[in-house]
Amino acid sequence: MPQMNEEQPGTLADGTILTSAADGVPYLFQDGRRKRILSPAGVLSAGVDLRSSAAQQLTLSEEQLRRIPSAGVLAPAETRQFDSGLMHLGANHWMRTWGVLELRTGQVSAQTRTATFTWFGGFHGATYVIFGDANDAPVFQSGMHRYGVDGTVIGTSDRTDAWWESVPPADTARITCHAIFLTWAPDSFEKILGRWAESGEKVASLVSSAAAIAAVFAT
Repeated sequence: MPQMNEEQPGTLADGTILTSAADGVPYLFQDGRRKRILSPAGVLSAGVDLRSSAAQQLTLSEEQLRRIPSAGVLAPAETRQFDSGLMHLGANHWMRTWGVLELRTGQVSAQTRTATFTWFGGFHGATYVIFGDANDAPVFQSGMHRYGVDGTVIGTSDRTDAWWESVPPADTARITCHAIFLTWAPDSFEKILGRWAESGEKVASLVSSAAAIAAVFAT
């Protein structure tokens, strides 16, 4: 993908796809601002045809991206957005999961950031998302997505990974809430998750059971 020179920030055309050279996160440039892309459907709903020969894609440095005002997240109509925010897991280890659920298709498009700001203290973290109904019963449970980072002086200490899943479209109308789990102990969390799934209890029960080994964002 072409790189943009430092002296070119004013030459961007509306509809340009900007990709961060640091973490690969894509953005759509429109009206002088950039919007984080969570789903290809969001780009299409904004009127951009990526198949067109006129579609421009550029890779930018973090400094270049910071010079372009952020306009939040680009998502298609009829979506449920979710975002845990950047959460501290302890020992200066951090994770964040965010994304969208497209209600008409059931497509889940998400990204997870895993980072440590210690010199040598790498860790393996995992994220897991549950969508629930008005009675707090689970409607859809994502798979567990696991990622590892190294300390800041020995390898990759900050990474962002994209992942996708599919909810049966017939079930999306039942979804009224969600819970995002970010854990620094994936194996222990899987055991708790298995017991919870067998019990048939509400989502709040899993939130309570996992509190000792996971940061949770629930709404």
